[in-house]
Amino acid sequence: MAVQIPESKPWYSRAKLTRSFKIARRLPLIPIFLIIFVLILPAVLADAWSAWRGPAFHPEKPHTETRLMPPAWVKAKVESVHPAVDIPNLDIYVGDELVPGVHVKLGKTTDDSYGTIVYEDGEKVHGIIEVKTQEGEKIRVHRALIYEGGIESSMKSKLGGTLVTWKNPIQFSGGGAYTRRATTEIQSGLAFIDEVAWTSFGGALVGYPAVEAISVLDASGKEVVPKSGLITTNEIYLDGNEAQILAMDNSYKVRTNDGERRFFLGTDKAGRDIVTRLIHGARISLTVSLIAILFAGSVGTTLGLLAGYSGGWVDALIMRLVDMKLAIPSILLALVFVAVVGRGFGTVVTVIALVYWAIYARQARGETLAIKNRDFVQRAKVAGASHTRIIMKHILPNVLNSLVIVATLQLGTAILFEASLSFLNAGIPRPIPAWGIMVADGRELITSHWWVTLWPGLAILIAVLSLNLLGDWTRDTLDPKTRQVN
Repeated sequence: MAVQIPESKPWYSRAKLTRSFKIARRLPLIPIFLIIFVLILPAVLADAWSAWRGPAFHPEKPHTETRLMPPAWVKAKVESVHPAVDIPNLDIYVGDELVPGVHVKLGKTTDDSYGTIVYEDGEKVHGIIEVKTQEGEKIRVHRALIYEGGIESSMKSKLGGTLVTWKNPIQFSGGGAYTRRATTEIQSGLAFIDEVAWTSFGGALVGYPAVEAISVLDASGKEVVPKSGLITTNEIYLDGNEAQILAMDNSYKVRTNDGERRFFLGTDKAGRDIVTRLIHGARISLTVSLIAILFAGSVGTTLGLLAGYSGGWVDALIMRLVDMKLAIPSILLALVFVAVVGRGFGTVVTVIALVYWAIYARQARGETLAIKNRDFVQRAKVAGASHTRIIMKHILPNVLNSLVIVATLQLGTAILFEASLSFLNAGIPRPIPAWGIMVADGRELITSHWWVTLWPGLAILIAVLSLNLLGDWTRDTLDPKTRQVN
């Protein structure tokens, strides 16, 4: 009696689509998407990205004119004149701790000590004073040369051929400037802070008394006499480039630039685009980890299979080497190796392979010991199969699932280890854009320019976490014991 075999249904049939959906539902879709988006696509498209964006977005060449640009959505942090401050009653803080017995020197005194901090023991501190108002708002107090009612466009040099320069005459309106006794707040005028040299005879510009250096007129055309005083400022956020912001009234200094759309995640302290460096850094991380894990897995698996199958002194020798490796701290081994050989791509790959080969050797040996005495291996020996054929044909395929699981789990730790070495200046050399180097470049800027460190750190976190989740899924899928439980 003939048996009729049913025809296979097409892929778009309901049964096939339902089965495909059930399989896809078990996949770790979010980790797979993140690995593709954060690692694989950037590694493949890095050169195309740089060619498309042009020379200004080279991942290694510095661009000083665009250094430390913030992300596109961040406005410029600007120090601006802050009005209505009760200077004699200000609380002076060091950090968040109130300093008792401290005041700002006011009243009748020589110009070289006016506006300084004076402690109880008489010690004086010149320069910018960090204070807090009673409402808890942080402000700064600066000594300034003030032209009450003065207009910036009316400034002229009185020194003939001598060049008089000024970085930023501050045109202020709405208050924030104070006369010598700090009892009268000046509502509008022109002020100088950084350009002034203070002497016992008053403020000086380019080595000359201010009265002799420049002339400033008020709205009526009358020349204004400069006065020693104080300016109070606080930090606000504004849109525009530095020239535009400094041209605004009340703007004293731009602390951080305004973000630009072309530098979506900002730039580092050398002016290099962070997005471009992240993309090229993904290629470094992925390439180093794949080559190192492949090399470590090949060496470790070969030694493990040899130790488990041969036994005797071969097994003892290889396992003592494994024990010696596991007894040495990984980071110490890496630092010593780099110190002897030198930094470089090949050095990092070799170091990671040296760190991880022992794990594969122990795993392969344990699996081999459990398999080599089974019936199908003994039958192969009786049939006259060579040792090499038995290992490659009968033992390795049964060990391979466990080794794939180990390799998948080790990819994330290899990326983290490479980033750690680069962070310690013992891995990929500068100016190659490795993620660890990017984190190290921004560690001293973490409070003022947070984006330099945040984005590469976040890339490392996402890549390692996604690979670990994928490794867990691989273990659950390939391990027969876990499959039976599920």
